[in-house]
Amino acid sequence: MAARRFDSEIIVDKQDRWTFRGNQITQPEILKYFRSSLKVSEDGIFIENVFGELSENGYLKAIGFPCHIINIGMDEEGLVFYADDDKYLKFPEFELYQTKDDCIIGIDSEKPLIKYRFDWNAASQLAKYLEEENGITYLLLGDVKMELPTYEGEIEVPLPASY
Repeated sequence: MAARRFDSEIIVDKQDRWTFRGNQITQPEILKYFRSSLKVSEDGIFIENVFGELSENGYLKAIGFPCHIINIGMDEEGLVFYADDDKYLKFPEFELYQTKDDCIIGIDSEKPLIKYRFDWNAASQLAKYLEEENGITYLLLGDVKMELPTYEGEIEVPLPASY
């Protein structure tokens, strides 16, 4: 049976606050559930709910960033990013970009509509791997120096045109 698709009436605003019908969602356990249940389709971003054999996809509008990188580490394979959606993302599958207004964002290559903002802690951890030269930001990993590409897309992800 196909999942029921609908507008969840949830918006992630420019300050990354989650709201439902204009009321801010502040309960950490609910936000964690929503973030960890985010999925993408060609139509947008949705929260997947499964109840036995029934499922529903509640689409949301993301003006800001629904998820954040909260910690960065290194393992035997390289740079690792820990997110508040309980994801453990590895570079280079987790892609880093510089925005037109000089922010660093991350995108999981498997879910490109979900963009990640770095919290202050993670941004300061990432800074030790970055170098700026003549207005260009580079990522330094061992002997490798690579330019961070500019993200040309939109941060905002609208609701689907129809359900």
